[in-house]
Amino acid sequence: MSSAGLADSGIQAIAAGNYPQGIEKLTAALKGHSAPPLDLERSKACLRTGQFDLALYDAEMALRIAFDRANRKQMTEAQIRRAITLFRMGRFADADVCAFWAMQITAGARAGEEDGQQNKLDDNGDYAVGAEEVKLEAKPEPSEGLSTAIHSPTSLKAEVALRNQALTWRIQALTQMEKLPPGHDGRKVRVVKYPKPSEITSTEKAPSDSSVTTTANDSGSSWQNLWTSYSNMYKTLNIRCSYYQTETTLTVDIFSIRISPVQGVSLNKFEGPVLLLLFGEIKPEATKYTVKSMKIELVLQKAKAGNWPALRRENADIVDNLSISPSQVASPSRFQDFITALGYKSPKELELPDVDGSPAWYIALLEKLRSKIDNGHGSSSVPKAEKAVPTQSTQPKPSAEKTTTLSDEQNIAAKTSSNAPAYPTSSKSGPKNWDKIDDGDDEDAAQNGDVNSFFQQIYKGADEDTKRAMMKSFVESNGTALSTSWSDAKSKTYKTLPPDGAEAKKWE
Repeated sequence: MSSAGLADSGIQAIAAGNYPQGIEKLTAALKGHSAPPLDLERSKACLRTGQFDLALYDAEMALRIAFDRANRKQMTEAQIRRAITLFRMGRFADADVCAFWAMQITAGARAGEEDGQQNKLDDNGDYAVGAEEVKLEAKPEPSEGLSTAIHSPTSLKAEVALRNQALTWRIQALTQMEKLPPGHDGRKVRVVKYPKPSEITSTEKAPSDSSVTTTANDSGSSWQNLWTSYSNMYKTLNIRCSYYQTETTLTVDIFSIRISPVQGVSLNKFEGPVLLLLFGEIKPEATKYTVKSMKIELVLQKAKAGNWPALRRENADIVDNLSISPSQVASPSRFQDFITALGYKSPKELELPDVDGSPAWYIALLEKLRSKIDNGHGSSSVPKAEKAVPTQSTQPKPSAEKTTTLSDEQNIAAKTSSNAPAYPTSSKSGPKNWDKIDDGDDEDAAQNGDVNSFFQQIYKGADEDTKRAMMKSFVESNGTALSTSWSDAKSKTYKTLPPDGAEAKKWE
């Protein structure tokens, strides 16, 4: 097969989640010549298979080649890939510096210009840049708006997307860095702007054909095997549930219960605790439940009025064993990304019982992941869970159908760090929560984000007048204009201004 054919096959394999095969194909395609786009794809695949050193090597080699060729777009992409890898390695200060350099290129700065970003240190030698400082610097001028970004040329939109991606990773990295104690290795800066090939190979092991392919296959197969066993057990043991909501309440139905005079009430075949990681805060003392013949009905009072965009927080479905959709199960890549974000570099580090067909190892896996979240090691996209739904109780038989208020000791609900309302949007994906910044490391989500993600960051750090201006202009214009000046927006009525070539229609 030709090099081009190998490259195409490798890229397609990575897109499908088959990282070992993708690495093997790209390694063969890269023999004898260099190509930054292929190095960056292989870097992504190495990162997904837990090969952090090799992922960083590929990102830095791509950066070096792009710099030598004066390809600004590839330099930006390489710095972002470098930042993502360093973030996953826990080198948060280095990650921010690389993301900053990516933003500088998109802003038109000379590639070789020395900006001194890596020298912003305090007396302890720790990186002295903070997340709030970055958010304030990113705030637009009042004259800037969403309509400007919508009507911009394609090339400018691509630059804006890269800039927003880099900004997102800066905020994520600095947020995580600020949780570390002074002097921690994650607060130190060790990167250089454009490492020379000799510097890269002296600090990182250069990937050979055999080392990359063998390691990737071993690691990739381990993750694939774990996910296959997990998804099979999930489909066997998952507990069906549904919900509906009002502005002030949330009603959750948990189905497939069993009632025994000895064990009381248990849910399906699952023997471990069932966790309900809610999207927003509730009032535990006001929670009510009813035990019926085929379900348990929970009535939860929201701590703050407003519609929630979802029942649960992001990634909760991986650890709660509850199924809202019949086809619901995490994809292999999301499953792996979620676990590695909690600090596990390989399935072996989970120290699970052998997969022998019994649910013991599956329950052990869920408990391991939940305990990691409870200890505060998870990202804020999977906040700490405080309470869980028990699988067994001593409730009366369903004929009683008695409704009572649950106490804290009965552990029914879960609090979350996010209780922000969902605001109107014209997006097909549904309501957006502009008060929430995802501190997770879902690189694909960051890469695929549009200009809205940038304004999401801005909205969180804005004052009340700016927020009101943004909401009024955005809603009235059906998402085609955005103002940050309340003095201008309060007396103005915004019209829908579709992009050139598009037509605004009213839906009856």
